[in-house]
Amino acid sequence: MPLYMDCHDTPGIKIQEAEKAHLKDLAVQEKFDVKYLAYWVNEESGKVFCLMKAPNKEAIRKTHLLANGIETCNIVEVEGGLYSAFMGKDLRDKNDLVIDENGTPDGGYRFILNLDIIAVTRLSGFIDFDELKLPRKPLEAAERLILKNNGNVINQLSYDRVIAVFKTPESCLLCAKEIQEEFLSHQNQYPPNEWNFRFTMGLCIGEPVTSMDDRIFQKALNQSMWYCKIAENGKIVLPVEFQEISVFCRTEMDVPDITIIDKSDQEFIEHLFELISINISKDNFTIDKLSKEMRLSRAQLYRKINSMSNTSPVQFIRDIRLRNALNLIKERKLSISEIAYELGFSNPSYFSKCFKEKFGISPSRIKVEV
Repeated sequence: MPLYMDCHDTPGIKIQEAEKAHLKDLAVQEKFDVKYLAYWVNEESGKVFCLMKAPNKEAIRKTHLLANGIETCNIVEVEGGLYSAFMGKDLRDKNDLVIDENGTPDGGYRFILNLDIIAVTRLSGFIDFDELKLPRKPLEAAERLILKNNGNVINQLSYDRVIAVFKTPESCLLCAKEIQEEFLSHQNQYPPNEWNFRFTMGLCIGEPVTSMDDRIFQKALNQSMWYCKIAENGKIVLPVEFQEISVFCRTEMDVPDITIIDKSDQEFIEHLFELISINISKDNFTIDKLSKEMRLSRAQLYRKINSMSNTSPVQFIRDIRLRNALNLIKERKLSISEIAYELGFSNPSYFSKCFKEKFGISPSRIKVEV
């Protein structure tokens, strides 16, 4: 049977109350051919997450409703390998509550590190896509430091970037800072052809399932990717919540190469990327239109984007289009001209010019393995 996770928003919930509700679920699960496997309780946020096997989502809803008279906030189907990559090896008490190696209840939250690496080349010939998008030496260094800090690389999602998950905010932030330090030191010491690349990192706190997700950790993955795109080259961007939950993080975040996103700016970034995603393929998508949709003046929009990314809105959107171009090149479904038009460039020649300025090579010179 398929594997599912669901979420419950239960302010003030205590572990003992969640345990009683779980036992009630177990008592009626066979009526709907459901098998409950584990649950996580986060008393601070009031969230409960359940893992189960079931024939479909409706069977899960009926089980919860009959057992406890409650509806779930959301249910998502989970691929087993992806679940294990994010949640790790479960330790459970006698009543299926997930705990850590010390016997402390696992609240279910995870800490996501999203690392974007793009080589900058001046080759006149051809280059393999993987050499451009995930150059070998920095990739190996990042994976080594992730392992050192007890993180796990999510290989299923890391085809064009490195995505890692950690169980604590401290290990996530410390790993990001170590990657940043090593990358910058290598770029200063080694020949340009070995460590000539740009990189950004976005960190995020994630719930396994939120009310709007279609897959596990969807919201957190989106946020960490947005922070990667908003970050200046060589910098780490993360939400202010890291400071709020960890004294260690509060101290370690007070440095110039880390950008902290407060809660109002988090909402701004989410709205910004939603609008860009909707309009990215339109060649008439202008900054004036974006300003109007954001309900800001053109000057206000400029100041907001510039304060976070140190770039203008025009350059910011162009960079997003060019990054998206790499993904389309990887897919091999469209010609270079079709990619240009798909991403809102009115002229393929201008697209190629912008692409070469950013990545040091023409898009037609990138080889992709079939």
